[in-house]
Amino acid sequence: MAGRRNRNGYQEYRGRSGARPVLLFIIVLLAVLLLAGIAFMVFMGDYIKYTPTGMEIDWPWRRDPTQPPIPSDPVVIETEDVVVTVEPTAEPTPTPTPEPQYDPIRAVTVTTAQLRDGSAAQKAANAGANALVVEMKGINGKLAWQSATELAAALHTGAADGKTAQAVQELAQDGGLYLVARVHCFRDPAMSNGRIGSLLTKKGKIWYDRRGVCWSSPADQKAADYISALCLELADMGFDEILLDDVGYPWEGEVHVLATGDNRPEDRTVPVSALLARLSGELRERDTALSVYVYETLLPGEEVYSGLTAGVLAQGAGRVWLDKRVDPAHYEALLTAAGLDNPAARIVPPDAGGQEGSWYR
Repeated sequence: MAGRRNRNGYQEYRGRSGARPVLLFIIVLLAVLLLAGIAFMVFMGDYIKYTPTGMEIDWPWRRDPTQPPIPSDPVVIETEDVVVTVEPTAEPTPTPTPEPQYDPIRAVTVTTAQLRDGSAAQKAANAGANALVVEMKGINGKLAWQSATELAAALHTGAADGKTAQAVQELAQDGGLYLVARVHCFRDPAMSNGRIGSLLTKKGKIWYDRRGVCWSSPADQKAADYISALCLELADMGFDEILLDDVGYPWEGEVHVLATGDNRPEDRTVPVSALLARLSGELRERDTALSVYVYETLLPGEEVYSGLTAGVLAQGAGRVWLDKRVDPAHYEALLTAAGLDNPAARIVPPDAGGQEGSWYR
């Protein structure tokens, strides 16, 4: 290689420059490092993670062998759609409470005193009867037992002791006689004077019947709840049948002066039939029959003041006990036409002497 010329015109020869090999070495080294970096990136691409703090390398020899491998591209497996049909579980059908079976009843009426002294059973035997009827709630509102209801305590209507209830329980356990509890429902001065469903005149005063007794209303919720609670207590005491007396509205006396309203609606069959349906269902669960005592003569075209029409009785009463003032044949025809079956057992007239079917005295 030629050198620089000196002042005499000759060129100086200095030999080859030493920087060129170094430059070539650096170029080759950089190329090798670049190729190594590319290879590293290709090989370690699955092990490199980029985090907010920088790049991290998950070296394969430092991995926990129990950890699952890092997934690569998902594998798609195509399958046919499987339709799963879940059959609904059938709800168990509740077993309905069976209707009471009615056999002819031959009943005699006894007092609570006869129950307590043990002579009631002998009276039934002497009369050839298979059932006893005892008044457990009178028209004065007084009870023959110590009721646990709050209203009985508030009205002070409970008995002084539990001897009558004990006598009933003993007869029920003996099982020789069919036991009927008579309950005067809404002819009740204790409830009415306590302003519980009181029946009022059109002038807003408490109404009194011919006996001077005031009434409450079957439509009043508190009064209906009270009667219901008393009937259930009697069923639990051991009575086989609850005989409801005065369960409707007044039918005699100056009923024309009674006010019409919520307590005494125009259609009195509605609250009366609703109450009978309620009590019938409640007592059926305790295997206790429900019956109704009737006084009112039902004549075509005449208003039924009590609300106890033939249709209401046939639908809501297990037995229908007839007062001596009504005609048994007339009632039997009306009730049979209204759908009451087995009338010989379910219609109970006063004893006429030697008659077939049901009777009471």
